[in-house]
Amino acid sequence: MSFTVDEQLLLGVFDTCDADCTAVESLPQLHRVCAEILGRRDRPVVGLTLSLDMDGPVLACSDVRALVGPGVPIYLIYRDELVDGLRELLGARLAVHRGAARVWWPGATVHSDPGDHPAVLALEGEPRRVTLEEFAMQFDLSRPRVRGQIRLIEDSRAFLEHELTRAHEQSRKVDERLRDAQIECHRMRTRAEAAEARLGIIEHPSD
Repeated sequence: MSFTVDEQLLLGVFDTCDADCTAVESLPQLHRVCAEILGRRDRPVVGLTLSLDMDGPVLACSDVRALVGPGVPIYLIYRDELVDGLRELLGARLAVHRGAARVWWPGATVHSDPGDHPAVLALEGEPRRVTLEEFAMQFDLSRPRVRGQIRLIEDSRAFLEHELTRAHEQSRKVDERLRDAQIECHRMRTRAEAAEARLGIIEHPSD
Protein backbone atom coordinates (compact mmCIF):
# COMPACT_ATOMS: atom_id res chain seq x y z
CA MET A 1 0.00 0.00 0.00
CA SER A 2 1.31 3.43 -0.93
CA PHE A 3 0.73 6.65 1.03
CA THR A 4 0.78 10.28 0.06
CA VAL A 5 3.38 12.56 1.63
CA ASP A 6 0.79 13.90 4.09
CA GLU A 7 -0.33 10.38 5.00
CA GLN A 8 3.25 9.27 5.52
CA LEU A 9 3.86 12.33 7.67
CA LEU A 10 0.72 11.66 9.71
CA LEU A 11 1.74 8.05 10.25
CA GLY A 12 5.10 9.25 11.48
CA VAL A 13 3.38 11.72 13.78
CA PHE A 14 1.18 9.04 15.29
CA ASP A 15 4.29 6.97 15.94
CA THR A 16 5.58 9.76 18.16
CA CYS A 17 2.28 10.27 20.05
CA ASP A 18 0.97 8.53 23.12
CA ALA A 19 -2.63 7.38 23.51
CA ASP A 20 -3.72 10.69 25.05
CA CYS A 21 -2.41 12.89 22.23
CA THR A 22 -5.12 13.63 19.65
CA ALA A 23 -4.25 14.58 16.09
CA VAL A 24 -6.52 17.32 14.73
CA GLU A 25 -7.22 16.28 11.13
CA SER A 26 -10.24 18.31 10.01
CA LEU A 27 -12.03 21.64 10.40
CA PRO A 28 -14.87 20.10 12.46
CA GLN A 29 -12.27 18.73 14.88
CA LEU A 30 -10.59 22.12 14.96
CA HIS A 31 -13.88 23.84 15.81
CA ARG A 32 -14.41 21.39 18.68
CA VAL A 33 -10.91 22.10 19.99
CA CYS A 34 -11.56 25.86 19.86
CA ALA A 35 -14.89 25.40 21.63
CA GLU A 36 -13.07 23.47 24.36
CA ILE A 37 -10.35 26.12 24.68
CA LEU A 38 -12.89 28.95 25.03
CA GLY A 39 -15.43 26.94 27.02
CA ARG A 40 -15.87 26.29 30.74
CA ARG A 41 -13.30 23.81 32.02
CA ASP A 42 -11.11 23.13 35.02
CA ARG A 43 -7.96 21.84 33.33
CA PRO A 44 -5.49 23.21 30.78
CA VAL A 45 -5.41 22.36 27.10
CA VAL A 46 -2.12 21.93 25.25
CA GLY A 47 -1.62 22.50 21.53
CA LEU A 48 1.33 21.17 19.55
CA THR A 49 2.34 21.76 15.95
CA LEU A 50 4.90 20.19 13.68
CA SER A 51 8.49 21.34 13.96
CA LEU A 52 9.76 23.67 11.27
CA ASP A 53 11.87 20.88 9.76
CA MET A 54 8.75 18.61 9.58
CA ASP A 55 10.49 16.01 11.74
CA GLY A 56 7.42 15.21 13.80
CA PRO A 57 5.86 17.37 16.54
CA VAL A 58 7.78 20.30 17.92
CA LEU A 59 7.77 18.38 21.22
CA ALA A 60 7.26 14.66 21.72
CA CYS A 61 3.76 14.01 23.03
CA SER A 62 5.08 11.59 25.62
CA ASP A 63 7.43 14.25 27.02
CA VAL A 64 4.60 16.78 27.21
CA ARG A 65 2.35 14.19 28.87
CA ALA A 66 5.00 13.57 31.51
CA LEU A 67 5.04 17.31 32.27
CA VAL A 68 1.33 18.13 32.31
CA GLY A 69 0.12 14.90 33.90
CA PRO A 70 -2.85 12.67 33.05
CA GLY A 71 -6.20 14.04 31.98
CA VAL A 72 -4.87 17.13 30.22
CA PRO A 73 -5.91 17.17 26.53
CA ILE A 74 -2.98 17.42 24.13
CA TYR A 75 -3.88 18.26 20.55
CA LEU A 76 -1.48 17.91 17.64
CA ILE A 77 -2.32 20.24 14.76
CA TYR A 78 -0.22 18.82 11.96
CA ARG A 79 -1.48 20.74 8.90
CA ASP A 80 -0.60 24.34 8.18
CA GLU A 81 -4.11 25.22 6.99
CA LEU A 82 -5.49 24.04 10.33
CA VAL A 83 -2.90 26.12 12.16
CA ASP A 84 -4.10 29.10 10.12
CA GLY A 85 -7.69 28.17 10.88
CA LEU A 86 -6.95 28.10 14.59
CA ARG A 87 -5.57 31.63 14.37
CA GLU A 88 -8.75 32.79 12.65
CA LEU A 89 -10.93 31.18 15.33
CA LEU A 90 -8.95 32.22 18.40
CA GLY A 91 -7.35 35.43 17.15
CA ALA A 92 -3.66 36.24 16.92
CA ARG A 93 -3.36 36.71 20.70
CA LEU A 94 -4.07 33.06 21.49
CA ALA A 95 -2.94 31.42 18.27
CA VAL A 96 -0.22 28.79 18.05
CA HIS A 97 2.23 28.97 15.17
CA ARG A 98 4.03 26.28 13.24
CA GLY A 99 7.04 25.13 15.25
CA ALA A 100 5.45 26.12 18.57
CA ALA A 101 3.55 24.68 21.52
CA ARG A 102 0.96 26.48 23.63
CA VAL A 103 -0.96 25.91 26.84
CA TRP A 104 -4.42 27.42 27.28
CA TRP A 105 -5.48 27.64 30.91
CA PRO A 106 -9.14 27.74 32.01
CA GLY A 107 -10.82 31.08 31.45
CA ALA A 108 -9.24 31.73 28.05
CA THR A 109 -11.04 34.24 25.83
CA VAL A 110 -10.14 35.96 22.58
CA HIS A 111 -9.30 39.03 24.69
CA SER A 112 -7.08 37.21 27.20
CA ASP A 113 -3.58 38.35 28.02
CA PRO A 114 -1.35 36.12 25.84
CA GLY A 115 1.11 35.87 28.72
CA ASP A 116 -1.51 34.00 30.76
CA HIS A 117 -1.57 31.26 28.10
CA PRO A 118 2.09 31.04 27.09
CA ALA A 119 3.42 29.81 23.77
CA VAL A 120 6.90 28.38 23.35
CA LEU A 121 8.58 28.61 19.96
CA ALA A 122 11.36 26.22 19.07
CA LEU A 123 14.30 28.27 17.82
CA GLU A 124 16.18 27.14 14.73
CA GLY A 125 18.87 24.67 15.68
CA GLU A 126 17.72 24.54 19.30
CA PRO A 127 17.74 21.04 20.83
CA ARG A 128 14.26 19.78 21.72
CA ARG A 129 15.46 19.28 25.28
CA VAL A 130 15.92 23.04 25.61
CA THR A 131 12.50 23.73 24.10
CA LEU A 132 10.97 21.20 26.49
CA GLU A 133 12.64 22.85 29.47
CA GLU A 134 11.28 26.24 28.38
CA PHE A 135 7.80 24.76 27.98
CA ALA A 136 8.02 23.18 31.44
CA MET A 137 9.04 26.49 33.02
CA GLN A 138 6.30 28.44 31.23
CA PHE A 139 3.72 25.79 32.14
CA ASP A 140 4.62 25.97 35.84
CA LEU A 141 4.89 29.77 36.01
CA SER A 142 1.58 30.31 34.22
CA ARG A 143 -0.49 28.10 36.53
CA PRO A 144 -3.44 30.25 37.71
CA ARG A 145 -2.47 30.12 41.39
CA VAL A 146 1.18 30.77 40.66
CA ARG A 147 0.24 33.53 38.21
CA GLY A 148 -1.94 35.13 40.89
CA GLN A 149 0.93 35.09 43.37
CA ILE A 150 3.33 36.51 40.78
CA ARG A 151 0.90 39.33 40.02
CA LEU A 152 0.50 40.01 43.73
CA ILE A 153 4.28 40.21 44.07
CA GLU A 154 4.54 42.43 40.99
CA ASP A 155 1.78 44.72 42.28
CA SER A 156 3.47 44.93 45.68
CA ARG A 157 6.81 45.70 44.05
CA ALA A 158 5.21 48.35 41.84
CA PHE A 159 3.58 49.93 44.91
CA LEU A 160 6.84 49.91 46.84
CA GLU A 161 8.69 51.38 43.86
CA HIS A 162 6.04 54.10 43.63
CA GLU A 163 6.31 54.84 47.36
CA LEU A 164 10.11 54.85 47.14
CA THR A 165 9.99 57.26 44.20
CA ARG A 166 7.60 59.50 46.10
CA ALA A 167 9.82 59.36 49.19
CA HIS A 168 12.84 60.31 47.07
CA GLU A 169 10.88 63.20 45.56
CA GLN A 170 9.82 64.40 49.01
CA SER A 171 13.39 64.09 50.25
CA ARG A 172 14.58 66.12 47.25
CA LYS A 173 12.04 68.82 47.99
CA VAL A 174 13.04 68.88 51.68
CA ASP A 175 16.70 69.18 50.66
CA GLU A 176 15.83 72.06 48.33
CA ARG A 177 13.87 73.82 51.07
CA LEU A 178 16.69 73.28 53.54
CA ARG A 179 19.20 74.66 51.06
CA ASP A 180 16.96 77.67 50.38
CA ALA A 181 16.56 78.20 54.12
CA GLN A 182 20.33 78.04 54.63
CA ILE A 183 20.84 80.57 51.81
CA GLU A 184 18.21 82.87 53.28
CA CYS A 185 19.71 82.46 56.77
CA HIS A 186 23.14 83.36 55.43
CA ARG A 187 21.71 86.39 53.61
CA MET A 188 19.91 87.58 56.73
CA ARG A 189 23.03 87.04 58.85
CA THR A 190 25.07 89.06 56.36
CA ARG A 191 22.51 91.88 56.44
CA ALA A 192 22.41 91.79 60.23
CA GLU A 193 26.19 91.99 60.43
CA ALA A 194 26.17 94.90 57.98
CA ALA A 195 23.46 96.66 59.97
CA GLU A 196 25.42 96.19 63.20
CA ALA A 197 28.50 97.64 61.56
CA ARG A 198 26.58 100.69 60.33
CA LEU A 199 24.99 101.15 63.75
CA GLY A 200 28.43 101.04 65.33
CA ILE A 201 29.66 103.77 63.00
CA ILE A 202 26.64 105.92 63.87
CA GLU A 203 27.04 105.45 67.61
CA HIS A 204 30.79 105.93 67.61
CA PRO A 205 31.61 108.26 64.70
CA SER A 206 35.03 109.12 66.11
CA ASP A 207 36.01 105.51 66.05
